[in-house]
Amino acid sequence: MVTFGESHTVGVAATQQDKGWPYVLKGLIDQFQDMPVTLVNRGIGADVISTQSPICASYQNRRPIGIERYRKHVIDLQPDLILISYGYNDLRSGTPLPAFQDDLQSILTDVQQETNSLILLLNTYFIPGKGFRNQTGGTITGEVWNLGTLEIQHSYNQTIKELAQKNDCLFADVYETQKNANWTFCSPSGEGDIHANDLGHQLIANKVFEVLATQCSCLSIKPLREREKTGKSPWRNGPKSLEANLIRDFYPDSPYIDQYK
Repeated sequence: MVTFGESHTVGVAATQQDKGWPYVLKGLIDQFQDMPVTLVNRGIGADVISTQSPICASYQNRRPIGIERYRKHVIDLQPDLILISYGYNDLRSGTPLPAFQDDLQSILTDVQQETNSLILLLNTYFIPGKGFRNQTGGTITGEVWNLGTLEIQHSYNQTIKELAQKNDCLFADVYETQKNANWTFCSPSGEGDIHANDLGHQLIANKVFEVLATQCSCLSIKPLREREKTGKSPWRNGPKSLEANLIRDFYPDSPYIDQYK
């Protein structure tokens, strides 16, 4: 599993690396597979996808961006599952939407032609309070990130959803996950660090896992096999079970207690 994106993908603002959403997601998947998934995190903080982002001028010869690194950081790994999370920084830094759309489509086309990967696209993360006015985004680079608006973000999210449908990719609406839950951000007012806190990362991972679990039947193989082995809820059986004790509270001599199933 390769996660490809920006600071949220890195797990920025989580108190521990394994509390970032890619690592939480790995833990959820591992519960339902015989072998654990290998996570390769290819997130870079403050990353954008398009060279047409105004911020790219300050990145030249200093750091690669999404459209420059996807082949080495994604395709060359030949993963089974790819999760792509871009748009959040492009919309805030002023990347024209058509440029973002073209570059994301180019990445999807090449990945699909050159790998057998299942691809899942995340839309952009909700921005709380005054977050659109944020000048730094909490990054060490310190460039301006206040060129987006709510309307632009909605357009980006619609474009990402349409690209997922067009390219037969899975789609996770992480925007709605944290909407109206400002306490899941490091700065609920949006005036400080607007990254997800540990709770926010958990919610993002849950949303992505929900999409995978409802679209990928392979995740049911282990649970169905385990059900066949154990039968129906063996932990419910006998006089010491939870339900037997609840009956005992009212009818301590009930004949149902010893034979409860």
